[in-house]
Amino acid sequence: MTFPGLDRIEALARNLDGWQRDLASKMAELEHSSAEGVSDSGLVRVTAAADGTIVSTDVNARAMRLDSYTLAEEFTAAAKRAQEAAAARVRELVGEVIAEAPGARRPTDDGRTDDDRSDWY
Repeated sequence: MTFPGLDRIEALARNLDGWQRDLASKMAELEHSSAEGVSDSGLVRVTAAADGTIVSTDVNARAMRLDSYTLAEEFTAAAKRAQEAAAARVRELVGEVIAEAPGARRPTDDGRTDDDRSDWY
């Protein structure tokens, strides 16, 4: 007697180890990733870690000519851009991990996912 879907379950089990290695690699990449944001004037650069924490700033000497309000706006804009870029990188890496997960729904040539096919079992 054969069980519907047994081949699919066996394939998932075979792919699990590879997926776990890929996941660990992506997690390590994520831990070491950062993103940079630059103000409109280009005078302030801010670097944010993947979790959004500001890890460094760089201020061009010409920025010291700006009034305090404008300089604060420059920092805020650069920090926001750095954090947005870091979040986008996180979404990208998570998307890659999810797409590679065993059992992930992948589109077929006709645009349907594997689960939409009538012959998946």
